[in-house]
Amino acid sequence: MEKYKYLTEEEIQQITFDWRYKGFTQLELLTEEEVDEINEELNRLRLERNAAEPEKWQEYEPFMYPHKLSEKCAKLFAHPKIVEACEFLMGGDIVGMQTWCYFKPKGELGRDQHQNAFYTGCGHNEIVNVAIALDNHDPDNGAVWNYEGSHRLPVLPMEDNEERKATNTSNWRSERGISCVMPEGHDFRKVEGYARKGTMTLLHSHVVHGSDPNRDSKRMRRNFLSGYLKKGAYFRPGNQMKREPIDIYELRDKYWTE
Repeated sequence: MEKYKYLTEEEIQQITFDWRYKGFTQLELLTEEEVDEINEELNRLRLERNAAEPEKWQEYEPFMYPHKLSEKCAKLFAHPKIVEACEFLMGGDIVGMQTWCYFKPKGELGRDQHQNAFYTGCGHNEIVNVAIALDNHDPDNGAVWNYEGSHRLPVLPMEDNEERKATNTSNWRSERGISCVMPEGHDFRKVEGYARKGTMTLLHSHVVHGSDPNRDSKRMRRNFLSGYLKKGAYFRPGNQMKREPIDIYELRDKYWTE
């Protein structure tokens, strides 16, 4: 087996199995102290954004591209373990695509079921989205769930729900009201989301996933999310995210050179 610098042999075996049979996998990444530092940084960015344009932003709206405004977030985006895992799962060099974060306070609604490939337009297994848990995640605080094995499906048709669409903010229009339609009579198992603070969950381009409302009376469910594309693969920039290739190796070498 090829030697990897940041992934152990046990982790390689685990993610190989998970990627083939589940379409998602989890790995340890950050300590609780490192997560606390990221949470403090994201909270600072959120407060500065809201103060600069109070008429535009609601208090806890998701934050787009924090790595462009924060070296701490840029360093996390280019974490060598994430890069190595994405290279392994997609079988080659990668580019960065995007970063964003969710704060999800109590009472906030979830995200309708979808496949990331619908939005990016990429081919099968040509993009990996990584979600780093910045709190302990479980169904009570609206963790992301997945349909195990659904990554074997093609891009599914979508259906609109105007009532659900009305719950979106003007800045984030695709959270609710546009959901993919699962095949009739499917038997994919819905796996509820549990993630310990500091772990990362890697999602296949085609796995169907979503989340439910945060029903916990006290806890938030914060996530730092990043996307990585197989180098040379097609993608759609998108009207909202306006994606563009990011040299993830340049960032990695800048922040992680030993």
